[in-house]
Amino acid sequence: MHTSSEKPHDPGNYWDKVYASNRHDRLSWYQERPQASLDMIEATGIGPDSPIIDVGGGASLLGDFLLQSGYTDITVLDCSREALDCAKRRLGSLERKISWIIEDIRHFRSSERFALWHDRAVFHFFVDHADRRRYLDTLDSCLDERGHVVLATFAPSGPKRCSCQDVVRYDETVIAEWFEPKFRLISTLLVCHETPSCTAEDYMYFYFRRRDSFY
Repeated sequence: MHTSSEKPHDPGNYWDKVYASNRHDRLSWYQERPQASLDMIEATGIGPDSPIIDVGGGASLLGDFLLQSGYTDITVLDCSREALDCAKRRLGSLERKISWIIEDIRHFRSSERFALWHDRAVFHFFVDHADRRRYLDTLDSCLDERGHVVLATFAPSGPKRCSCQDVVRYDETVIAEWFEPKFRLISTLLVCHETPSCTAEDYMYFYFRRRDSFY
């Protein structure tokens, strides 16, 4: 693992090195089954053919389970080629059923509008105001007019750092300040995640809808 506490100038290169030097199932954020995400996605009521993007999906098993649940239009975006290659190797021939994008989310734009945006890995790493604003600009440009957002960040009781990087911890009040006025916070969930090294880390899950979708 990296020992530097400096903000990486090239996030793709930084996270490539993290994944190249560690088994993905030993990294702190690894989940055998991303149950909270799956439950929230199912609760949105989107159809199986609705376009879903998993932002910062990396080597997560979320895509695997979404395929098993019958979803057919899945995109996984990450800045790390190593992370995505790990997921592709695990899926084997099924990897062709997922669209893979190597990109920094702050600069990503898409001709496709997504019905659901999922992120359990990215937003809390943006400690700079400008980076959070770029993220939200991307979200706004990529989500359709009735779109859903399932977002997880470290909770106020969660760790202050992850993979030698500072993070921002959120509760429902602070997160709503960033996502208002375009998105309405519908529900929250506190989840205690047990890492592969048996450390407890608290995450907050947030479900947002576009405000326009209520009118």
